[in-house]
Amino acid sequence: MQVDMFAGAPTQKGKLEGRALPITPAGYALLQEYFTGIPPISEDCLTLNVWAKGDTGGDKKAVMIWIHGGGFTSGSSAVPFYSGKYLAEQGDVIVVSLNYRLNIFGFPGAESFPSNNLGLLDQRLAIEWVRDNIANFGGDPDRIILFGQSAGGSSVGYQSYGWASDPVVQGYILESAVSLDANSKEQAQELWANATRLANCSDGSGDSEAADSCMRLDVSATDLLAISRQLYFGPTVDGRVVFDDYETRRPADKPVIVGHNDYEPGLTKVLAPPLPEIIWQQQELAFGCAAAERAAYFALNGLPTWRYRWFGDWTNLRLTENPTSGAWHGSEILPIFNTIPQTVAVNTPEETSIANYIRGAWVAFAKDSVNGLRTYGSGWPQYSTNGDTLVRLAFNNVTGTNLVAGNTYDIGCPPYPVVPSL
Repeated sequence: MQVDMFAGAPTQKGKLEGRALPITPAGYALLQEYFTGIPPISEDCLTLNVWAKGDTGGDKKAVMIWIHGGGFTSGSSAVPFYSGKYLAEQGDVIVVSLNYRLNIFGFPGAESFPSNNLGLLDQRLAIEWVRDNIANFGGDPDRIILFGQSAGGSSVGYQSYGWASDPVVQGYILESAVSLDANSKEQAQELWANATRLANCSDGSGDSEAADSCMRLDVSATDLLAISRQLYFGPTVDGRVVFDDYETRRPADKPVIVGHNDYEPGLTKVLAPPLPEIIWQQQELAFGCAAAERAAYFALNGLPTWRYRWFGDWTNLRLTENPTSGAWHGSEILPIFNTIPQTVAVNTPEETSIANYIRGAWVAFAKDSVNGLRTYGSGWPQYSTNGDTLVRLAFNNVTGTNLVAGNTYDIGCPPYPVVPSL
């Protein structure tokens, strides 16, 4: 069955640095394909891609919108591992991936700008575009889900709160998303002020409007990008899209899948200089505790919630050996999209079975976010901190739920959040 790709649909008019450690051939191939697959940077980036089977008649298909990660500073929907061709074909769904403005372009921090969360607004615009146009591709605008990884997963979280009363979508999947902590308004403005000084747009008079105008009109995109590499620009609390009081807020009343990988630092260890082991332990806790807190909060608020932990560790996914890189940050993406390179080693039967299983679970959720997982395989139990409700995907190289108590891996995490009144 042919899958058509509609690349670069506009939604609006308008190098990872660090010393790499020795890696295996599989790891080299993975990282090279990932980073060389990103196209040249351009300001004309607000596009999306659609993968859909040819016209087969029948009912409209469920839609899966992918939001890429990259720490809100890098990344692209054009990374080869994010190709939706196989997911659309094997899952009989429509897959959409989107771009959004990043770094200083997406999250500037300028006091005079109408918003400093432009990247999140870009995402919302793309979601609305899908709602309004996906029927033309055979998609069902009433069966759309968001799924994303890392900053993409955090973006999914931001979307669920920022548009809680008008979510457009019917479900959310957050893969390895960190907490929703964001820059305060003051922190964002200080970052922007530092950028204006580096760009020679600040004369020290405190005239922020003049500095903002200079940054917008007189500084090239290339220079802005170079400046932004010295600072970190990300989501900022604005009280409209990003908040500082999530413990008193409710997200959209939609089902959620939350999870992370068994050894998140496996990727960073390859890309970063040698660091003390405690740094990697803290990074693992950051991802694990964020998943634990989110899952507990959603479940205790009465939202249909499922939680997973990914353990996949195979030769053609490994970045290192002795020790292996384990289930590193982002390693679940390739099985979900069925884009695991076969150049170093072909899939083992167990790997293929597990990849099909997680892909099928995501598709089942997309087709019916309320009941899809309840009836998938032997059924996924809704998450609870009590009882065997944590799904361990690829645990011991076995296909299925491999259930364990919900809080098994949460040692070292802060207490679960207090649930506000419903």
